[in-house]
Amino acid sequence: MAQNKLLARIVILIAVVGAISFIGIRAPETVTHLVPEFLNDSQGESLGEQSAEKSIVVGPKQEAELAEEVSVIMVDKSTVGDVLAILKDVGEAAYYHFGLTEKDFLEIKKAGFDVIEGNFDICADDADVKFFLDNAKNSGLTVILNAGAGEAEWGYACDGNFRSGQKPVWQRDKVKEWVEKWKAHPALYAWDTSNEDGGTFPFGTGGVDPDPAWEAKYSLSVEQLGQAYADVKSFDPSRPVIIRMNGWYFYDNTDNFFKPGNSFGKDVADIVMVNTYSNVDEYFKDFVSTVLMRAARSMYAIDPDIQVIPAIGAWSEPPTWVKPTGEHLINDYNQALKAENLAGIAFFKYGAAEGEDWFLPDSTRGDPMLWQMINELIK
Repeated sequence: MAQNKLLARIVILIAVVGAISFIGIRAPETVTHLVPEFLNDSQGESLGEQSAEKSIVVGPKQEAELAEEVSVIMVDKSTVGDVLAILKDVGEAAYYHFGLTEKDFLEIKKAGFDVIEGNFDICADDADVKFFLDNAKNSGLTVILNAGAGEAEWGYACDGNFRSGQKPVWQRDKVKEWVEKWKAHPALYAWDTSNEDGGTFPFGTGGVDPDPAWEAKYSLSVEQLGQAYADVKSFDPSRPVIIRMNGWYFYDNTDNFFKPGNSFGKDVADIVMVNTYSNVDEYFKDFVSTVLMRAARSMYAIDPDIQVIPAIGAWSEPPTWVKPTGEHLINDYNQALKAENLAGIAFFKYGAAEGEDWFLPDSTRGDPMLWQMINELIK
């Protein structure tokens, strides 16, 4: 009898592990991004609905979910080439060592990631930055380092004591000092000079004092992005410069994508990370493909050499952002793999063990199953 019970347990364990492996999936900034006001009932275009690759069964569902089941076609990754796996918002700026330990870096590398990006700017303590870079290097990871994506690089005080109506002004000398300080570190992969056109600055949609007219009053212009790009490239010509853009501008508009709040032009970046965060209450299964198609067509018309990194939302921050289902995550990743000039695929976000906010691997504040799914997808 004891042997039969043991055999039954082994069979169940094998079945569970097999199901998780069969599902295969992926994962992960302080969330500062909010869906733009124009998020309505838009319908996007579908990209690459056809594929010769086999369907993936994502596992049993509740009866209520069966009606919404979508067919997921996985792209043959061998046809895509090398694609960097990138994890965003590793750590939180408020904590010692950003709330991270050596174990975090080792676990992230073990999961299959190549590149990480922190959640701090030039206000960060040198000892914390060195800890971050050194542990990345020791774990075999490289780093995207802020050099304009934070508000301090545009004149907003590190202590949060900004003036009412203060507009962003490029801090060339401070950024130069920062870049010169860290550019020799072997873990450095790229510089990040803009996060959604300043939407995370104090008066942006993700700021502490959001202004409904922030796009017209406080967003970064093409000229400002171009100045930041030229300066950072002159400080460190050896590494690419990244800007991040909000994917909802490409989904909720059919043209005129590059407006205040979503600026783009020639010589503003080498790589564009498009934040394709589909994890809102009403999931649009064509969101990632539509965003990337429209982004690619419009950006390549201006700069055919630009590379793209889709960033997939894998976190929860109510009421705007909801935790994605495994099926949605697979669908988003599959569509991201089809992007043209693909440099990598990013996941938002990892977080930190300290505090009460999202921490991806945690069973209470995150979702270990999502973490496992991401690991399976990127390997």
